[in-house]
Amino acid sequence: MSQNDPYVPPQSGQYIPPPRYQGASDIPPDSPYHYSPSAPSSNRGILGWLGSAALAVWAVVKYGLIFVAKVPALATLLTAVISVGAYSLLFPWQTAIGVVVMILIHEMGHVVELRRQGVAATAPIFIPFLGAAIFNRTQAKSPLQQAQIGIAGPIAGTLGAIASLALYSVTHEPLYAVWAYWGFWLNLFNLIPFAMLDGGWILAPVSKWVQIAGLALLVILFFAGIVNPLVIIVVVLGLPMVMRRFREPAYDAYLTHEPLAGRAVIATAWLGLVVVLGIGLFQTEGLLRSVLR
Repeated sequence: MSQNDPYVPPQSGQYIPPPRYQGASDIPPDSPYHYSPSAPSSNRGILGWLGSAALAVWAVVKYGLIFVAKVPALATLLTAVISVGAYSLLFPWQTAIGVVVMILIHEMGHVVELRRQGVAATAPIFIPFLGAAIFNRTQAKSPLQQAQIGIAGPIAGTLGAIASLALYSVTHEPLYAVWAYWGFWLNLFNLIPFAMLDGGWILAPVSKWVQIAGLALLVILFFAGIVNPLVIIVVVLGLPMVMRRFREPAYDAYLTHEPLAGRAVIATAWLGLVVVLGIGLFQTEGLLRSVLR
């Protein structure tokens, strides 16, 4: 733990213990440490108890946060549980678990590729109603490698949705079809080529204009009532990244300087995923209409 750990308060003082004594008879009556069983409690005593309780709570929170920070899996687990609770406000809890599982599979795709490339990053952190995020501590070596990190999530998520659909075909349990539906939908949405979404990173080396197309699609989906209104947060946070490409030609040139063959491969992979996810979403939606009506 570093000295600048944000969870550790600055050491601004010392604790001075009271004088040692062997028994009550050794304490002078006028001493502040003298105790009389018949003495009534005071407001100062109540404040002391409240202060002690506050310190105890702070200690639990402080060391709990340190423990979570030192064990990344706990941060993922804790935020996942919170997200299940949040999504349970909108869906049955069984569906909420499936949504979180599909998001986790997606994020683990990013984690695998990050580790393969040697890029340091945090564990996945779930953000209720916005999915999850991984924060890089170091950067990918090139825009094309960043695109590979971006597409690894939807690839894993697509496989997770297909696996859930396969479970439905074996068990005929509608819940697995519901999980598959959300898996297809979440990963397809993330392929929209705008800024912070995976599609924005995947197609960043292709052209800056795909970002404008992605923004237009988000606006259409928003006014059509198809996406969560919280998508406005994604747009607001992503706009500076898009505008930078138009304001700084050197930055845009850096993102698009990759070899044409590499850019074509990543664009083709993106398009293939869009097709697979679109078909999967369409088929699963039709299946659920027939099963759940």
